[in-house]
Amino acid sequence: MNLGVATGKRIKELLFKKNMTQYKLQKITCLNEKTLRDLINGKTKDVKLSTIFLIANAFEMSISEFVSSPLFDQENIET
Repeated sequence: MNLGVATGKRIKELLFKKNMTQYKLQKITCLNEKTLRDLINGKTKDVKLSTIFLIANAFEMSISEFVSSPLFDQENIET
């Protein structure tokens, strides 16, 4: 999978774990609805570090905590 798909899956995982809605995440991050929806649905191939920072911050975690999922293991990401 590409980085965008892994990011989307991680966001879905954290939304469920934190019992947070997509709407609340959108409001906390100030990302527009389409941007966030495209991220969650894996339609964004290249994800900016600044976007990952906003999302990680919304989940009250660091970027390293956000990417410390097996989804981001090197063997799972296509280059």
